[in-house]
Amino acid sequence: MNKPVKLTSSMQVYLFALLAAVMVAFVYGWLNFPSLERSGTNYYPQLAIGFKRGQLHLLEQPSSALLSLSDPYNYVLRKESGVEDFPWDVSLYNGRFYIYWGPVPAVLLTILPVGLLNRLGDQHLVFPFMFGLFIYSMLIFVSFWYKFPHNLPTWTIGLALLAIGLASPATLMLGHPKIYEAAIVGSQFFFIGGCYWAYSAISRDGQLDSWKLAIASLHWALAVGTRTIILPAVIFFGATILVYIWLQNKKVTAALWAMGTPLFIAALCLCWYNWARFDSIFEFGLKYQLASVNYNEFDDLFSIRYLWENLLNYFLRPYQIQAEFPYISTVENIVSNDRLAGLPYTSPYLLFLLIPLARLFRLRAQNENPREKWLVIALGGASLISLVIILLYYFTAMRFSFDFMPGLLLLAAMQFVQGSPLTKSSRGYLILAVVLFTFSVLASILIALPTVRIREVLGIFEFLGSR
Repeated sequence: MNKPVKLTSSMQVYLFALLAAVMVAFVYGWLNFPSLERSGTNYYPQLAIGFKRGQLHLLEQPSSALLSLSDPYNYVLRKESGVEDFPWDVSLYNGRFYIYWGPVPAVLLTILPVGLLNRLGDQHLVFPFMFGLFIYSMLIFVSFWYKFPHNLPTWTIGLALLAIGLASPATLMLGHPKIYEAAIVGSQFFFIGGCYWAYSAISRDGQLDSWKLAIASLHWALAVGTRTIILPAVIFFGATILVYIWLQNKKVTAALWAMGTPLFIAALCLCWYNWARFDSIFEFGLKYQLASVNYNEFDDLFSIRYLWENLLNYFLRPYQIQAEFPYISTVENIVSNDRLAGLPYTSPYLLFLLIPLARLFRLRAQNENPREKWLVIALGGASLISLVIILLYYFTAMRFSFDFMPGLLLLAAMQFVQGSPLTKSSRGYLILAVVLFTFSVLASILIALPTVRIREVLGIFEFLGSR
């Protein structure tokens, strides 16, 4: 009689990680597929076609009515003149339409034929970027799981990965993807990907795999080229690498070359791109944006005045409880015309950020892991910088929270691992983890369900009730 195969601890970790990846991919596709059948923005595919034709502007031409306005950037004037036949939120300059979002996704799309690009929309980019982001987050977390001493059962890694992948606002963005979501998710995919390669590039004694660090820097260059607002976080993360290597062996020259070369080339390309479009290396097109705000006159994009209101909207605003399925929903924000819900309500496993704070800067001597301690500080600092930038921004939207949430979600999972040796009751800690992880996943999915999916679930309920 054959003996049953006994899975080793490593095999169990990989099995739970694989199961989590399959479940995340299924939920992503289930939420995202209805949006693929709707018409939405197609700025990236159209820009890619423009690139293939040797131009930097969109294919669509501004109407004579728009160009004849004394101030086409004035929203009230456009309304009064009845001029509405233009793509929303694009930039108008010298009689041509441009986009202020970074060009990297469009550059990547140039490998596709024009016929296919004409059938694609920006919503088609969100799923691959989002799932790629999850894979990179999973690789970082699994590696951290092995490197940091803890006493957690292996099945908890599956729960943690589900929470990393399915916590809000990722689910919301998959259900309503446009150019905004494509740019934000794309930037985070490249940023977290760079963090993974950087984490893999350095050893505990500060030894460096330069080619891995160069790949990390290339990812960060692509992140900046997708969404420029990520630049401060990239600078901070890169600076911590240099500090870590200097403290370990004082050999930073190779790291400077590996990180600096891709970022320097990317900076030159972006400067040329801006100059060729707007005659300024620092202008990305926001000043010429056709939106509800005239950015030629509005200078308060970032201000401390917005801090409290944004804190309320992103963290303290509860979701709405309702009697019918899906029982909870986001709440409309009149000012921004967006639906919001506080992140601790939709993703309460973020509370793990508050449990082992002492481990951020002080590890137990017998458990000292300089490399993992560096990763937590680097990722935490970069996420905090992105958070502050969004809190100081004048406009509030749930999608903007994704500029800092991937790092915070990954950090919360790491601190879940870090906190396990600190607890006196391992059973109580595991019960708390299961509750927070499960609630985060369910709440985030429920508030993101498209109408068609709500009908499907209600249909299943009715079928089961009739049995």
